[in-house]
Amino acid sequence: MNDDFMNCNIGHKIKEIRKQQSMTLQQLSAASGLSSGYLSNLERNVISPTIYQLQKVCSALNVNITDVLTNHAENTNPVVRANERQVFFSEKEKVKYEMLNNGHNDIEGICITVEKGINYERTSWGHDYDEIAIITQGSLCVEMMGNEYIINEGDAIYIKKNTLHTFKNIGDKTCITYWFYKKN
Repeated sequence: MNDDFMNCNIGHKIKEIRKQQSMTLQQLSAASGLSSGYLSNLERNVISPTIYQLQKVCSALNVNITDVLTNHAENTNPVVRANERQVFFSEKEKVKYEMLNNGHNDIEGICITVEKGINYERTSWGHDYDEIAIITQGSLCVEMMGNEYIINEGDAIYIKKNTLHTFKNIGDKTCITYWFYKKN
């Protein structure tokens, strides 16, 4: 099983959400474009999806990808210390995704760290919510709708819902970005 996802028990969460929605594997297969055999293996945690495949499943289930990847324990503490952030995806020596808040909230934030020289273009996101990102260190190239946008320290980018986009670190140091979105 792929170690990119930080022991989230993704398959169990997907199965639970699918059953709550009274959806069959065949219906999820038709909605996501992934085979029912693949989805069955995913739900049994036999295989681990790519971010792109997981996004397709989440879109078909009409849930936010962070709902599947994170452990949203009820936490009344509004403060999340930098060293206490929940890492929900990591590809060693390349990229790391961390939650910026705890619990079930209407607004969520993630910190994405992309190491120097990494072209992380395999992540293609198309969310059903608008999001905004700010770069606090380094430079990032965001590609969407056939255009490339270079954003540097202090710059921000606004991405409309359902807009596929990819990103890559084009700077000479680690790039740190903070992304915020309002859940539906």
